Amino acid sequence: MGRWTPVFASAAVLAVVIFVGFSGGDKNEASNTTFDQNAGAVNESLTVPSSIGEQVVIPTDPAVEKTQLTSELKINSSGLAVAALQNRLKELAFDPGPADGYFGNQTRQAVWAFEKLVLGTPMTEATGHVTNEMWQLMQDPIEIAPRRVKAVTYNQRPTHAEIYLDKQVMIIFTDDKPVLITHISSGSGETWCEIVTYSIDAKGEPLPEPRTADECGESKTPGGVFSFYLRYEGNRQGPLGGMWNPVFFNYGIAVHGADEVPLHPASHGCIRIPNKIADYFPSLVQNKDRVYVWDGIKEPEEYSKEEKKPPGNYPNPAATTSTSTTVKKTTSTTVVTATTIAPTTTPSATTTTVPTTS
Repeated sequence: MGRWTPVFASAAVLAVVIFVGFSGGDKNEASNTTFDQNAGAVNESLTVPSSIGEQVVIPTDPAVEKTQLTSELKINSSGLAVAALQNRLKELAFDPGPADGYFGNQTRQAVWAFEKLVLGTPMTEATGHVTNEMWQLMQDPIEIAPRRVKAVTYNQRPTHAEIYLDKQVMIIFTDDKPVLITHISSGSGETWCEIVTYSIDAKGEPLPEPRTADECGESKTPGGVFSFYLRYEGNRQGPLGGMWNPVFFNYGIAVHGADEVPLHPASHGCIRIPNKIADYFPSLVQNKDRVYVWDGIKEPEEYSKEEKKPPGNYPNPAATTSTSTTVKKTTSTTVVTATTIAPTTTPSATTTTVPTTS
């Protein structure tokens, strides 16, 4: 997912809806009208902390008894050494799946996150392989601290999310301790043009018949400070695909489960996480919990209200009805559907696995 034409709620959500349509009905022109209401935006005066310590600290303790690997662990490896690796990743708040001794895709994604966050491996160079050297380091008493500690700036709420786009990693902290560290895939930065299908109107009501449109948009995940404000259980079908257990924080940008969470940014703007993690992710965060998004350029607090807005969609200038393509960025004209939504709380996500893509 990555478009931000909102996928809005049923009767359980209070909404004040503002709809901005195409200008003049011309498919080659789009309204560039902007709007101010973003239920997830945090717009009060924020300052960057004057002192930020090291995020990853790896003390060495000679008293720690360590085991040795006789061979490298990687996808399809199995045995007691893999189970030990999985248990250690869990202790550090990474989620490799069950400690069943089989090195599957979820274990590989957890190793990717470890490489990128702890070892500083560039996002596209993570191998998912565990050497004996890496295993020795993993057994040290690693400490992972938040870049933003629990503070009065967000009403002493115990939990917040930190998303590092330059690392493609997300961490959920509760009382300044990591409870989940996961590999992610965010907006690719490309401009897409696709035939999209709408099954709901601007108020979230089902349409009598699905409507299709040939549209383009920019696959961007803006940096900034936000808060979670809206969630759905199960599979939510948007114009560009499904989202498993989405939790929204910036207009229609959500953290959600997906079948494919590659090493590189690949979404239309949303934060993809593995489906198995998305099964329980909504139970870790509440509406109003803060979300800090780093893009590697500026600190989250330095982004203006305007800069935090995702780009909208616009009619395809070279409209077709039978093809879907991804192209290089060519325009920034937007057409938007916006809403203001009162924060809500819903029950924890179910554990049914539904194939989703975005």
